[in-house]
Amino acid sequence: MTELYDTVIVGAGHNGMAAAGYLSRAGKKVVVVERMANVGGMTSAGYMISEAPDYLVTPCAVELLFARGSGIIEDLELKRHGLTTIDPDPSYAYLHPDGQSIALFRDYKRTADDIARIHRDDGKQYLKFMDVMDAMMDIGFPIMMAEPGRPDFKNLSKMISGAVRNVKLKNKLIAISKATADQVACEWFEHPATIALLNGIAAGAGPVDDDGNAAAYMIFAVTHRLGTGKPVGSLQAFANAMASSITESGAEILLNAPVAEILIEGGAAKGVRLSDGRVLRSKTVIATSDPKTTFGLTSPGAIDRRLMQRIEHVPANRSNAAPFLANVAMHAPLRLKKHQDLRHDDADLNKAVGLIGLADDVRHSFAAARRGDIPQKHAVSLSPLSNIDPSQAPEGCSIAYLYLPAMAVDAREGWSQALKDKTMASIIAQVSDYYDGFQHEVGRFVETAREREVRLNVSNGCVTHVDFGALRAGSHRPATGFGGPKPAVPGLYLGGAGSHPGGGVSGIAGRIAAKRVLRVV
Repeated sequence: MTELYDTVIVGAGHNGMAAAGYLSRAGKKVVVVERMANVGGMTSAGYMISEAPDYLVTPCAVELLFARGSGIIEDLELKRHGLTTIDPDPSYAYLHPDGQSIALFRDYKRTADDIARIHRDDGKQYLKFMDVMDAMMDIGFPIMMAEPGRPDFKNLSKMISGAVRNVKLKNKLIAISKATADQVACEWFEHPATIALLNGIAAGAGPVDDDGNAAAYMIFAVTHRLGTGKPVGSLQAFANAMASSITESGAEILLNAPVAEILIEGGAAKGVRLSDGRVLRSKTVIATSDPKTTFGLTSPGAIDRRLMQRIEHVPANRSNAAPFLANVAMHAPLRLKKHQDLRHDDADLNKAVGLIGLADDVRHSFAAARRGDIPQKHAVSLSPLSNIDPSQAPEGCSIAYLYLPAMAVDAREGWSQALKDKTMASIIAQVSDYYDGFQHEVGRFVETAREREVRLNVSNGCVTHVDFGALRAGSHRPATGFGGPKPAVPGLYLGGAGSHPGGGVSGIAGRIAAKRVLRVV
């Protein structure tokens, strides 16, 4: 006899496990199927450098910024299941080539004072900027938390309350929400270091010259209020805590179980067929894979052609720019060369994410990626993982996570090993002007967008599944007709980063999918 589940969940990333957690706690029979050998998806980590087998590699995400405010940690009791976090303060630091720095502290007034040391008027402006960012969070975070097309009273009232409290900032909020990140940085601030700080952070959400991208600046308010939350043991520890929580509440997880087909029968999803031939029947399916991959797995010819074309044209790294990620293992400590010594206070920048690159470097990186070229100078954020959590490298050694927000998905000359090595050589040379330790490298893990596409089965290696933008938000994410309360295909619910509220480690998309399923099973 075929076992019938209430829900089959495709993907044991954090959104898939979030959905499973809420459903299993509601008494539903749930199975999560995962093509990889461990849970986590983009929040997974492992010992992936053959020359340095004792160094923990984090290939994608490294912090729990949005999860700190989503409620998922509390709802699934992740601390009881082993999750512990560290909050470096400052969390980020812009490193100017001349040795000056701007530290992003939890206290935004202290951050403003730090900016004022470099440019007095920019320091004053930061306080005004944060008034607007706090308003954006007051309004925007409830929108993120709410189900598109079916807002709950709690989040709706919070959003309305936030709008009423901040009505005097309405015009500034509208202007920022529609502008490019680069434009806002240049409008509000004057000094190159302040502008570079803003562009460096906004670049993580996509091209800084795209209209609507400035909404990413809400991350400043989130960081100041919630902290970044670096899990001890990397985000794999977060994923493991989620797996422990959901299995305790009755969910089943199948690893090494890639999906060959999402079964669409009679116009509705009825389960999945795994690559080994097993068929898992269910009343509903939640897919946390990216939308193109998801609908590419559906039964051939079972879905209207126009809907399939709508998904086919969903933008995923459409501009040919995508994050280029590297973990570098070193048989020595990682330390700043001069920026720490030039500090005027006790802030430990060696534990902060170092933002390297002028605003022009950010701009030129995206422009080069669109052409398929490799920039001569890079915009880089460097997370000193083992300085924050020493367990991630052997004693006296270090591992650094290098995140370059804009690198060509498809390089003009093709991503050969020689081009990867040449690119990494230029990156290491640049960051070595700021940090000491890279001369003691013992191994590295480097991943282009195309390699990420293969490893994680995500279209174009797009870490957010669908490009960030106002036209791909709410019920219109990933496309019109696919993000509302009623699924485009009965029984098939989208619950990954390609759904509202988008990328970032929050678990909100998975929880929204679970709520939708609970209304029908």
